[in-house]
Amino acid sequence: MKKQLDERYMQVARACLNVLNNVSPAADRQQQIKEVYEAIDVAIADLYKKQEQDLSTAYAVLREISQLQPGKDDVNRAITLANAVLPAKR
Repeated sequence: MKKQLDERYMQVARACLNVLNNVSPAADRQQQIKEVYEAIDVAIADLYKKQEQDLSTAYAVLREISQLQPGKDDVNRAITLANAVLPAKR
């Protein structure tokens, strides 16, 4: 989990650095700050979008698992479904 947080933090940091490296030197300080805040907002929104997509996928798989019939469906099917949406073990 810590590695995922580090990667997300780095995405936001890269977005900020990209703005700082490309901001017009002629822009006033307030405009520069505004551009950094906007870059942070976009980076965070992208992260939340990815999390929402992952959560939606996980819910769909949980719904599918919940519809498996005890005694009729193999537990291995549930394991396969769960493993398909879980992040790879590192």
